[in-house]
Amino acid sequence: MIIFLHGSDTFRSRQKLKEITSSYEKAHQHQVRSFYFDCKETSLAAIQSAFETTSLFERKKLVVLENSFQNASVAAWLQEQKQALQKSEQHVVAIFETAEIKQKTQNKLYQWLKKNAKQQEFLPLAAGQLKLWIEKAFAGYGLQIAPRATEQLARAVGNGLWRLSGEIRKIAAYKKFGASKQVKESDIELFVDPHLEADIFATIDAAASKNKQQAFGLVYRHLKKGDAHQYLFSMLQYQFRTLLEVRDLLDKKLSRQEMVSETKLHPYVLQKSMRVAERFSLAELKRIYQKLFQLDWQQKTGRADPAGSLTAFLAAL
Repeated sequence: MIIFLHGSDTFRSRQKLKEITSSYEKAHQHQVRSFYFDCKETSLAAIQSAFETTSLFERKKLVVLENSFQNASVAAWLQEQKQALQKSEQHVVAIFETAEIKQKTQNKLYQWLKKNAKQQEFLPLAAGQLKLWIEKAFAGYGLQIAPRATEQLARAVGNGLWRLSGEIRKIAAYKKFGASKQVKESDIELFVDPHLEADIFATIDAAASKNKQQAFGLVYRHLKKGDAHQYLFSMLQYQFRTLLEVRDLLDKKLSRQEMVSETKLHPYVLQKSMRVAERFSLAELKRIYQKLFQLDWQQKTGRADPAGSLTAFLAAL
C-alpha cells in the first residue's frame, strides 16, 4: 500500500504522518518495522536495502520517504516499483512531501500517486476553517477562546500553523495558572505581535555577539511603539527556552528531522534557532534561562516589575 501526503500546509501533513505511523505501530505492535528516510540526505541504495531486509518477526514494514521528489534516483525507482508497492501486503510506503512539487501536470509519478495511492493534499486553511482550528487547538489545553480574540489571532498570525501553534502554546502556558479559562482579546494583544519574532531573534543574536547596545536598541524600539514590557520579557523567555532545547539536541547529535519531531518547530524556525543556539554553549544557555526564571519569580511575587526585569536581564547577558 502507498500513502501520499503532500501540500503546502506541512503542519497538518506532519501530524497526519505521525497519526499513521503510531496507528500502524499500535495495531501490529512488535510485528511492524519502521524506517524513515529524508531522501535529500539518503542514497537510493540505503532505501532499497530497507525494503529488501527481512525479519522472522515482522508482519508489516512501514517505510516513510520524505522529499522523494527531491531525489531524482529515488523518484525514478518509485516510478518503476509503484505498482508492486501498491499491491504489496507486507509494505506500507508513506511518501511525505514538504516541498512544492514542480511541473505537477508533467510529472508522471505525481499524477499516478494522485489517482492510485491513498493520498491527501494539505492546502492552507480558509478563514472559516482557520478559526475552527484555533478554537480546537485552545480546547486541547482546556481553554475557550472568545470569537473576537479568534479573529484577532487569525489576523495577526495568518494561516501558518507552525507559528500559530507556537503562539497558542505560549498563551496557554500563561493562562494555565490564571482563574479564567477564556482567552480574550487582551491576551492576544499581550502575547502576539506579527513583527516581533524577527527582532527578538536579532536581539538574542546581538547578545551572543556581546553587542548589548544593539540588543537594547532592538528591544526599546518596541517599547517606543507601545509594546508591553511583560510581553517582550515573555517572548525572550519563550525563545531562550527554545534555544536551550535546541542546543541540548545539537549536543546529542540528533539529525535535523529528529529535532523537528522532538521540538515540534517548523523546519525553517528550527534552522534559525540552530544558527543562534550554536553561538552559545549549553552552560551559557542554562545560566541565562536560570536568570529568566529568577526574574519571572520576582515579578510574580511582587519583588520586581516587568520593566525592571527586562532591563536587568538585558544587562546580565
